[in-house]
Amino acid sequence: MEFVPILDLPATRQAQVRHLRNQPEVRRFMYTSHEISEAEHARWLDQLKSNSRQAVFGVISDDQLIGVVSLSEINALQRTADWAFYLDARVQGKGIGSQVEFWLLDYAFGPAQLEKLNCEVLEVNSAVIKMHQRFGFMLEGVRRQNAIHEGKRVDVFLLGITQEEWRQQRPNLVPVIERLAGKGNQ
Repeated sequence: MEFVPILDLPATRQAQVRHLRNQPEVRRFMYTSHEISEAEHARWLDQLKSNSRQAVFGVISDDQLIGVVSLSEINALQRTADWAFYLDARVQGKGIGSQVEFWLLDYAFGPAQLEKLNCEVLEVNSAVIKMHQRFGFMLEGVRRQNAIHEGKRVDVFLLGITQEEWRQQRPNLVPVIERLAGKGNQ
């Protein structure tokens, strides 16, 4: 699996990002669940060029774009950021999300030189909340009825992990990630 800065991807791959994001299985867990137009996608890509507070990567496996992972709200002074990811519906539930999360945590607390990482997850996405907790994220709060999901107000879970917590948790996850990566190479 490769993680390529989205702005380094060819235009055809950048266009594929919009198609992944517009899959109903992806949109349903986003704050913004409408279909992204070509113009909206082009504006987003354009603003990334001058946004030092965001780093977005395409996830490539077997020469296919299968997802996107990003850091946002990067604060160099405080050494914090938020993160999020989404995967092609065809690869969800196969351990790819765990591999992406492992890579992102290593990247955030390594080359990105962060000391704290945060994320927000809609309460209806309980599988991702549990996955983050397996990786060492702690529940830090709940924004009650903070988002509208399928016409109903839902809670948003706030999770976070520190660099030290990741250092402690990482050795426990290496065998799991190696096993998952090995399955993908068979």
